[in-house]
Amino acid sequence: MSPLWRVWLTVPEDRTAAAERVLEGWADAVSVFELASGDTPRPGARSGGWADEIWLAEVCVVEGVAAAPPDMAALARLAAGEGLPAPEAAPLAGRDWTAESQAGLPVRRVGRIAVGDPGARLPPAPVRLRIAAATAFGTGAHPTTEGCLAALDRLRCRTGPGRRPRAVLDLGTGTGVLAFAAARLWPGVRVAASDIDPAAGAPFARNARANGLRLRFLQADGPAHPAIRAGAPYDAILANLLYRPLLRLAPGIARLAAPGGLVVMSGILERQEPPLRLALRRQGLRFLRSRRRGGWSTIEAERPPARRAKRRNGCRQRPFRL
Repeated sequence: MSPLWRVWLTVPEDRTAAAERVLEGWADAVSVFELASGDTPRPGARSGGWADEIWLAEVCVVEGVAAAPPDMAALARLAAGEGLPAPEAAPLAGRDWTAESQAGLPVRRVGRIAVGDPGARLPPAPVRLRIAAATAFGTGAHPTTEGCLAALDRLRCRTGPGRRPRAVLDLGTGTGVLAFAAARLWPGVRVAASDIDPAAGAPFARNARANGLRLRFLQADGPAHPAIRAGAPYDAILANLLYRPLLRLAPGIARLAAPGGLVVMSGILERQEPPLRLALRRQGLRFLRSRRRGGWSTIEAERPPARRAKRRNGCRQRPFRL
């Protein structure tokens, strides 16, 4: 598993926006946690200052996480410019955060899809998946994964039994839950499942075997990878990543979408939705809807269908229609 870094500031509730500005230039994801009365700051936090005030319910921890080591001197200067104390940092490497968070999670049912850990009792559903998180991300319980599963379920409703996608791309597959759901919803569909983290390969393979599926894992750094481009165009592309990687990869993702194809992006906070929607529109994609839950958003967009079928290499190409 790739090492991660955590940087945090403990600030009054009305200064959380300023703390977020300090971290956003470095962090891949920023979260805000409210400290209720009787709570203490996170391990390693300094005592004194705002964290020791009586009205602790008005104190928040603003936390950023990224793979790149933080430049603490630069972050301290930014914090000082906002009138905030210097941030603190700690490495996250060496702990299996996803597996820890999965402990005790309830079974999730999203439309036709039920997801649970290997020991869970799954409810009756057309698609039932057992997912062990291990060191990769994607348990099916996070709002971003739920949003992607809901988008797949809606696509299944629209296409019906006689119409189906021919190729699906799961970019940032993690444990494989989205790739597995697509393979079960449309038996025989060609599914490309990729992730930048090589540590995702082993749990992906184990989960595929546990669910009776033969899908291959591809380690790739994005849509420009030759093996991913070779499988294009895709009738459905799923990218459950983070805000900054999604912005960076949006042009490449848009180029891979088939006419009429669905593009689902998640892993973003609600306030990050408008700029990502703008980035997709600039790439020629049409916004369909968003699903918001727990402060997170999932965006659905499509590449507009071709107005008329075109000939390519002597063959008539028909757009996939949602």
